[in-house]
Amino acid sequence: MSKRELSNHKVLVVEDEMMIAMLIEDMLDELGCKVVGPATNVPRALELIGKESIDVAVLDLNLDGKDTYAIADALQGKNVPFIFATG
Repeated sequence: MSKRELSNHKVLVVEDEMMIAMLIEDMLDELGCKVVGPATNVPRALELIGKESIDVAVLDLNLDGKDTYAIADALQGKNVPFIFATG
């Protein structure tokens, strides 16, 4: 997708490492995206999914020892595409 195609899309960032979250946010900002979050834990991510209009999400697979499959399930239930980005 081009920068223009990504512009103004709301992207949920789910990441518990703040430096990584800030890097992701910076990249998305440069592409013109509107960042939702970052959510650093599963309950906060689920809360944001419930109250925000989200176009796409970037999920860390592991948040402080807990997997993010419940977040992926919630996004799937709303037909929101997502990617897992993990180290």
